[in-house]
Amino acid sequence: MRTDKTTIITSEVLNSLEKACNIKELVTEQEFIDVLKLDKAIIYMLVDWSGPERISRYLVYQVLTDLGPEEGIPVFKIDCSDQTKEYIVRWLVKQRESNKELYYGGWGETLFLNLGNIVDFIGNPAKNGRMKTEEKLAEWKKSE
Repeated sequence: MRTDKTTIITSEVLNSLEKACNIKELVTEQEFIDVLKLDKAIIYMLVDWSGPERISRYLVYQVLTDLGPEEGIPVFKIDCSDQTKEYIVRWLVKQRESNKELYYGGWGETLFLNLGNIVDFIGNPAKNGRMKTEEKLAEWKKSE
């Protein structure tokens, strides 16, 4: 008989991890614009209607918690669940002009920014797995 340690990914679990890794939510367009002015930042793209995103969110938050909130660059999330943030869509379309590999589809995309430009990203953290996601996030967080 196989026994695995299983975690049920509830909102309570995700909220607890979010607090532990000190993720700041970007609610307004101005907050988003202010983050684009930072030398470096990590932005997690959240959508509550996607099962794969929820798994990615758990994985990314867990890795960030393990890495520690005090290390490296700031981490933000933006909730795009309602799909009405036109300023995000415009920005993503513009970013794709110089980064043809960039895609967005509700997979828990995690973006690494340098002065408002996406310089690297994890398109689907859940698919990439914990080890690759952890390596990438650790590299980003320590690149100050």
